[in-house]
Amino acid sequence: MQRSKQLFALAAAGALVLAACGSDDDASTDTDAPAGTEAAPADTEAPAGTEAPVETEAPEGTEAPEGTEAPEGTEAPDDAEAFAVDVEACEDPEATTAVIEGPIKIGTSIPLSGGPAVLFAPFGAGAQAYIDYYNTENGGVNGQPLELTIKDDQYTADLTKANVEELIFDDQVALLGGIIGSANNLAIQADTTAQCIPQLYAATGAPNWGDVENNPWTSGLLVPYEIEAEVFAQYVAETYGEGASIAMFTVNNEFGQANVDAMTAAAEKNGLEIVAQETIEASDSGAPSGQMTNIVAAAPDAIYATPLGAQCIAFMTELGNAKAANADFAPDTYITATCANPIFFGAVANGGSTGVYTSNNLKDVNNPDVAASDEEVAAYIEAFTAAAPDADPGGIGAAGWIAMEMTVRAIQDAADAGNLSREGIINAVRNVDYKASLLRDGLNFSMGADDGYIAEGTQLTQWDGTGFVDVGEVVDLEGSLGLYGD
Repeated sequence: MQRSKQLFALAAAGALVLAACGSDDDASTDTDAPAGTEAAPADTEAPAGTEAPVETEAPEGTEAPEGTEAPEGTEAPDDAEAFAVDVEACEDPEATTAVIEGPIKIGTSIPLSGGPAVLFAPFGAGAQAYIDYYNTENGGVNGQPLELTIKDDQYTADLTKANVEELIFDDQVALLGGIIGSANNLAIQADTTAQCIPQLYAATGAPNWGDVENNPWTSGLLVPYEIEAEVFAQYVAETYGEGASIAMFTVNNEFGQANVDAMTAAAEKNGLEIVAQETIEASDSGAPSGQMTNIVAAAPDAIYATPLGAQCIAFMTELGNAKAANADFAPDTYITATCANPIFFGAVANGGSTGVYTSNNLKDVNNPDVAASDEEVAAYIEAFTAAAPDADPGGIGAAGWIAMEMTVRAIQDAADAGNLSREGIINAVRNVDYKASLLRDGLNFSMGADDGYIAEGTQLTQWDGTGFVDVGEVVDLEGSLGLYGD
């Protein structure tokens, strides 16, 4: 198999503009991660002596829960048109359709050292746990063992790009899965598209991953920002009625603009009036006092906030100050799922996080009642603990497990269909209809020829001062986004 390594040194003329979570060089303030998780505050450092290795290989002899069988092959719905990738557009069509033999090598690039690793490293632990689990339970995919190589990019897109070049050309991975960050995934997308390398389950909610026409080889994993905005807009309309007012507080970068666009559309659809729009620069983690003063003056029924990193804490702290100073100021406030982590909510000392809404589409695996009653959660906890006994299985760890579960699901489906190739894998991804083990009940992962988004439903949750509690029912908007640009 021959590929042009020079392709990775060239920027594609039609490369997409970043549509979520801006600068790739500012890991502390410009982050994007699975729902319920996000990068550490700007001044957070990785614990001393805990740097992860640059490359992590699957530990041998890892035991997994007994009695679990591989899910049956996934089929596209009978009444849906199946997606089929055009391999003639690839740099090397023969390599794209060649059967993958021997160990099936998967590569990923995530933050394993530096400040962001405090929260992101468990994603790698969850991913590795699933690979160990599947190999132990099923002997790999039809007898071919799975191998996962994890490289450290410190949440810097340039390092992601270098890592992916090494993974493809040196490590000879067949596909990529679970790379964290919008800027990081966009930095490699033009190259992986040209070379037809499956770039699966990007751990971001940017809308770009639904651009199937131009980038069929990239798929997303997280709930898109449009779905977050729509779910909260529906809640506000149901609570306050048509004509309810909403204020927006957003970071001034592509991520923030994507959320402004999403909420503007959702507000119009649900009959809401936007009465204030305040922003904060991506590099600013100070108290947004002036912005909050303007929001208080607008007296909105609700606030839709999309800060990043340490800004999550600063915003909720300032919200608490505003409520203490203004007895009549009590808007229902939603903060992006990018901030939905107890590290952020629990760090707000003045009560400003209490009652704030966010969302999550995964089960609460750290809830003892859930672990006791849900066999899939119990199996995950056992496998995760075996692979990473000192890591937190909640939030980001669960997202890593899901990323690899869906990646392996595609590989298994391609093999079962008799086409274990890069072509077969991406076709399996884009025709998936599958209930992942840690996905909340009432939701499903589904894509098709006319649907480029896998996760179009979520659950509103609310911080009660010590943890997140569910609000209302799961909202399933499956199929509502269609394809990017439609």
